[in-house]
Amino acid sequence: MDDNGSLVGIIIFAGIAVFLFIRLRAVLGRRTGEERERSNPFDRPPIVPYQPNDFTANGGRPAVVIENDPHLPLSINARLAQVHAADPTFDEKSFLAGAKSAFQMIVSAFAAGDLATLRPLLSSNLYGEFGRAISARPHREQGNAIRFEGPVEAEIVDAGMSGREAHIQVRFASRQMHPGDTQPPEEETIDLWSFSRDLASRDPNWQLIETATGQ
Repeated sequence: MDDNGSLVGIIIFAGIAVFLFIRLRAVLGRRTGEERERSNPFDRPPIVPYQPNDFTANGGRPAVVIENDPHLPLSINARLAQVHAADPTFDEKSFLAGAKSAFQMIVSAFAAGDLATLRPLLSSNLYGEFGRAISARPHREQGNAIRFEGPVEAEIVDAGMSGREAHIQVRFASRQMHPGDTQPPEEETIDLWSFSRDLASRDPNWQLIETATGQ
């Protein structure tokens, strides 16, 4: 009786095992080697050059774009590269050195009312504005001298091309001593000046076309 009971138990457990195997196979299926690998939703999409409306790759998701996207603003290095491509002789360090010298000359000449010095350094429109501002001064204010305390700092903050005309904006930081000042100012004077040059011209000099104060 004990042997028969053990045999019946083995048959029952074997039947249960076969039943579970069939059910699992029906739910999970079999691997045939032709299954498509499921995409991981947390995978980072591939990095590719810019292609507008590219939604076909990566399971229908747009790829991450990090270069050559015309809808994204260019970095300052990329904008300077445009200027250098149009003028291979352009050198950033040489330009900044010349911009510093021009800045000090223009500030000093404007304070002194020296239009002759200003003329070749300014565009026609800006020269007219400076001339009107100098003419509007009371006579006693003519010829005031400005002295720079310490070095003038300069950095390029913007650049670009408009046809054959190159534009570069420079941020200047300086401490300026005016007549009557006994001590240098605690805070720097910040100026944003825009320079322009027609690359089609033989004249290698840049002209100041716009001035503004900044931070």
